[in-house]
Amino acid sequence: MSDDILGAAIDAAARALAAATSVVVFTGAGVSAESGIPTFRSGANALWSNADIAQFANPTGYRRRPHDAWSWYAKRAQVAREAQPNAAHHAIAEIERRVSSFVLVTQNVDGLHRRAGSANVIELHGTLRRARCFACSRYSEWPEPPGEPTCGDCGGLLRPDVVMFEEMLPEGAMEAAIDAARACDVLFSVGTSALVWPAAEIPRAAVNAGKTVVVVNPDLEGHPWGRTTISVRGAAGAVLPRVVERAWNREQR
Repeated sequence: MSDDILGAAIDAAARALAAATSVVVFTGAGVSAESGIPTFRSGANALWSNADIAQFANPTGYRRRPHDAWSWYAKRAQVAREAQPNAAHHAIAEIERRVSSFVLVTQNVDGLHRRAGSANVIELHGTLRRARCFACSRYSEWPEPPGEPTCGDCGGLLRPDVVMFEEMLPEGAMEAAIDAARACDVLFSVGTSALVWPAAEIPRAAVNAGKTVVVVNPDLEGHPWGRTTISVRGAAGAVLPRVVERAWNREQR
């Protein structure tokens, strides 16, 4: 995308944001990649480049190799704790402070959005911030050091509080996200391939409802397109701060 085209796209996104009172932001792994969190599908450090990971990320495989799986997730949790929110996380938190109605829907499990200041967050795939027990469902803070995956209450097997393959999303999360997408003025789809289902239904719900959808991603293929879709090809950390700055500077002129 040339500088002129990129600038025009950022201006269009800023105008949509400045006119909105209700905003939904839908984020994926690309946002956290700029903070050093590995993505799942692309890049040299993609999580699924190791075939064993697929065994860890479903309940049956996790139970079969609990110590290996617990250790792998513990390393992921440590990477998330050590990472810092980037410019995109902070720009999204600034949008929430500026508009009257805001929902952040994220596929990420690292907790960086909350650490950047976002408050109204739907974590579709759970969080690495805490663990829970397979047996009694008790939640607990992730132990430090991680130690053994044993519940302190019932002695059952601990696991991270993330959604694994073959599991349902948190109760009510998808419904709340779809409702917000249909009701908002503008939805930003940021740093996501829009290929993971059912999460990919969220920007499509906004498109189908005739809402303005702003897609911010280096790769724009596969995203839902509608009459009011604005595409901005670029990294979230470079694009979103410019959109936010232009939206509210325009307001002040």
